[in-house]
Amino acid sequence: MHRLEAPIAAISLWMSRIGGLCLLAAAVVIAFEILARKLLFLPFNVGTELGGYALAIGASWSFAYALLHRAHVRIDVLYRLLSPAARAMLDILALLSLAALALLLTLHAWETVQTSLMLNARENTPLGTPLAVPQGLWLWGMLWFALVAVQQAVSAVLRLVQGDLAGVTRAAGPVAFEEELDEALAEAEARLKLAG
Repeated sequence: MHRLEAPIAAISLWMSRIGGLCLLAAAVVIAFEILARKLLFLPFNVGTELGGYALAIGASWSFAYALLHRAHVRIDVLYRLLSPAARAMLDILALLSLAALALLLTLHAWETVQTSLMLNARENTPLGTPLAVPQGLWLWGMLWFALVAVQQAVSAVLRLVQGDLAGVTRAAGPVAFEEELDEALAEAEARLKLAG
């Protein structure tokens, strides 16, 4: 299971970068569209459509990266007061719940793409985009997220079975304030070295 972690992290990183580039490209198209309408009086109207696709694709392609970096929001007010065993159990419950949600969302995304393919559905815009194309890219991100969530849940359960409670918390627990502070200080120190 540990052999999979490096390739999964690398793929997730590149997918999140591509998702971010989709959002940047959509922002450029929207900005150009606004300028063309105001300055050149050209009636472009594709930015909203492309922006919606970019948002859905960019988000779904970034979910796995966020999971691996424990960036999903968790409320941990009482969590810190619990024993390490109770925390590990909550971490696994959270991961299993997230994996189940990811699988459910992927199933519904697949049904959406399948329906669009069956109906040969197209967007009712000047572009006439076949909906299965952006929906398929969205589905791919959801599928990758589901696979990574399941892998992470299985990995956490295996760590629990081996008695590695600290490993479960490190892999699946919410990011501790101290970890965030250490990371911010390391980034600031790196910036100072580059500047000086």
